[in-house]
Amino acid sequence: MNLELSQNTLAERSHVSLRTISDIETYKANPRFDSLCSLASYLNISIDAVIKDRKNNSGSTTMQQILIELESCSEEEQVIVLQTLRGLLKGLHTRTENPT
Repeated sequence: MNLELSQNTLAERSHVSLRTISDIETYKANPRFDSLCSLASYLNISIDAVIKDRKNNSGSTTMQQILIELESCSEEEQVIVLQTLRGLLKGLHTRTENPT
């Protein structure tokens, strides 16, 4: 979901502090339950979906940073990134299988 909201706008519209929004976005802190509920309600997503997604992505800081970068891309840019990534991975796998 890409609503192209600034942190300020999201904070104002969801009635959550700007500091909380910033801390969540940079993985510095987890939101309190009431903040999580406010954000989920404003974004029209279920708490269950948020919690399940966090569990799936909680393992790798690198993966979290990749996802943050992708969220700022348009759909067209995301497709280009995916194609590029597939090419890079293919090259890495080929290199690993056939070291010189």
